[in-house]
Amino acid sequence: MTMKNFNNIKLNFKIKTFKLKDEFKISRVSKKIIKVVDISLKDSVNSTTAECVPYQRYNEKLDDILKYLRANKDKVEKIIVNNKIKRIPFLCLQNALSTSILSLEHKKNKVNFFKYNKIKKKFITSITIPIFNLEKTKKVLKKFTKTKIIKIKLNQKEVIDKLSLIKEICPKSKIIIDANESWSKSFLQANIKKLEQFNILFIEQPFRQGDDHYLKNIKSKIDFCADESFHIKNKNLIKNIQYYTYVNLKLDKFGTHQEILKYIAIAKKLKKKIILGCMVSSSLSIYPALRYFNDCNYYDLDGSYFLKKDRLHGITYRNGLAQINYNFY
Repeated sequence: MTMKNFNNIKLNFKIKTFKLKDEFKISRVSKKIIKVVDISLKDSVNSTTAECVPYQRYNEKLDDILKYLRANKDKVEKIIVNNKIKRIPFLCLQNALSTSILSLEHKKNKVNFFKYNKIKKKFITSITIPIFNLEKTKKVLKKFTKTKIIKIKLNQKEVIDKLSLIKEICPKSKIIIDANESWSKSFLQANIKKLEQFNILFIEQPFRQGDDHYLKNIKSKIDFCADESFHIKNKNLIKNIQYYTYVNLKLDKFGTHQEILKYIAIAKKLKKKIILGCMVSSSLSIYPALRYFNDCNYYDLDGSYFLKKDRLHGITYRNGLAQINYNFY
């Protein structure tokens, strides 16, 4: 798709800050707010806005993106018109621009986003429990007794204790463990038999990207999912993901719509199941991900669940079901 059919494309951007309901802690970082960049495109008739979510794990920082946009606004507008978005040095910004372009195209052609992409109004998503102490984990779990899939962030501390709490309080829930690259090979080997006692759907990225080959020596009925290793800048992606049953598809890891489709095709060719994931974000990041809904096997789209206040007509969550609002787009 090219923007040459659009007139007078103008780019605007601004920072938007969201407060979280609680601290969101994973193995490598903790946050109480998130800051995103609203990326707006406007032609002579329509306008649209997408959300750019910088993620430091991939060396994408808010200040660097703002500095780039301020210095290159006119240049970026030309890049958009000439369909050269891959030249932009930040994947999350590529994605926000690509999303805005697709939205403008839909508006121009009067396409209903939800009908066109055959999106269900309600769907099962995993709901994440960040790293809390045992007492708080127990308290939080009591809210999730009817949740079908619970995703829990775990470093190497209190792993079995926290899984035991899920088994006790939410016995029917399937469990996704997300280690965010924080486990050692010896830790997983020492605990794999204990982990098999729980209703685990899969373990996500136990080792650092590049140490994925450690999994070939782990004999277990438990499946594994690549997240940080399933990234467009991973030069050894195909080699690394051979050890996984699942891959986590996050739009911000692949940039443009064309690249997302390319890596969906790669995952399917390699017979990997696809989890549609997200960052902690507002619903303005979640809705565009639904464009790939029918290409995926599971959904981890709870990013806006953690906000004190989401955008108007955002996704709502109840008992592990996400409900979309057709008034959003």
